[in-house]
Amino acid sequence: MADVSLRAATIGDADALAAAYRSAYAENRDLGFPAKAESATAAAVREWVGEQQVFVAETDEGVVGGVRLGTEDVAEQTSAGNQNASRSGDDAATISRLGVRERWKGEGIGSRLLERAERAAREAGHTRVRLTTPDEHPFLPEFYHAHGYEITGDYPLSFREYDEVVMEKSLE
Repeated sequence: MADVSLRAATIGDADALAAAYRSAYAENRDLGFPAKAESATAAAVREWVGEQQVFVAETDEGVVGGVRLGTEDVAEQTSAGNQNASRSGDDAATISRLGVRERWKGEGIGSRLLERAERAAREAGHTRVRLTTPDEHPFLPEFYHAHGYEITGDYPLSFREYDEVVMEKSLE
């Protein structure tokens, strides 16, 4: 594996990180799971960096991936307000926009980014992390399960032809 460093994203990373997301999420569209991240713009990434914690993976080729850590409640985001989407009353951080450029997939970079976001959540005092992912995706639920995540509820998407599930992990 090539030398990969992880660090907090800066506004200056916006163009490179947006390109990394477009590369990373193109595969999901091909698999039938389109997502907003496949058309990420530098302006959107700058907004994310300004509002949430974003971490990047960097090689000698530049930024090759990223992950976003926020505190929004997944249950509040569901259009149906599904009560099963997350556990209420706990201090959970939300992981989203985990993506690695197509050329760099399979090198462990996604795992390292996920672990970095989890560490930041733990350092901020969160007791859990959660994320959403398509339940029928051919490898993402298994990837997250291998990292200690368990399905805790449904995450219906009225604007997509597929639904997602909420997965959570205890940081304690």
